[in-house]
Amino acid sequence: MSKTCFLLGGDERQRWAAQALLDAGLEVRCCGVPGMPEALPAPADFVILPFPALQGERLRGTAAPERTAVFACCRRGTRVYGGGLSPLRQALLDCGAEPVELFGTEPLTTHNAVPTAEGAIALAVLHSPYRLHGAPCLVIGYGHIGRVLANKLHGLSARVTVAARRPSDRAAAEALGLEADETGRYARGLSYHFVFNTVPAPVLTQDQLAALLPGCLLVELASAPGGIPACTRTDVTRIDAPGLPGRFCPASAGAAYAAAILEQEGAFPA
Repeated sequence: MSKTCFLLGGDERQRWAAQALLDAGLEVRCCGVPGMPEALPAPADFVILPFPALQGERLRGTAAPERTAVFACCRRGTRVYGGGLSPLRQALLDCGAEPVELFGTEPLTTHNAVPTAEGAIALAVLHSPYRLHGAPCLVIGYGHIGRVLANKLHGLSARVTVAARRPSDRAAAEALGLEADETGRYARGLSYHFVFNTVPAPVLTQDQLAALLPGCLLVELASAPGGIPACTRTDVTRIDAPGLPGRFCPASAGAAYAAAILEQEGAFPA
């Protein structure tokens, strides 16, 4: 007998994840998942929440049910997958469910870095008066997203500087032909047409914002509250860019999400 899973809320990637799970032979039910038939929340072998799971007191997603729907899908031993499950963790444990946090797990984190980087580049093309070819770009942070983004910008012939706090990260960037600077210090100045932040901690001061070139595009990729403060300059554009995999590459992101869950379930397709 196939396992049953219940998907609650989310964006387009949740729909594609549902389809991938169906293709893997699971019995799939959905509530508040875009483009999928609606079913009333009911107990299942495992539950899949959006990635990230919550937006305030609700599950993430324009049609998502209240967070109480999660518990209607749980029985003792039900595994609940998602990202950012901390606010739900104790309540899930209390009802006998098993929360499975996927934020920061591999290979999902690396897979998600690619559509995030591609989405950031798409936003840069759409919202800046400058082309990327030859443009001075600053990528703040050299984790999963920063590495992929810097390399893709470099491949588009942008002039890329990576800002990182650790000397080893700056050396790694330089080894790949990129420029490097220290986050917060910016000894090379701030004469950039594009600034992409991936660090969820303060990285720019108001004085540093004042030093940006007119027409600079700031793309905030870090999770809330991000690292770039509010900017009042009218000649600089700031874009907060959460959830780029679901916005720009939902099919690929949904397939990667489903694959991570199937691997955890020991049912990774051959």
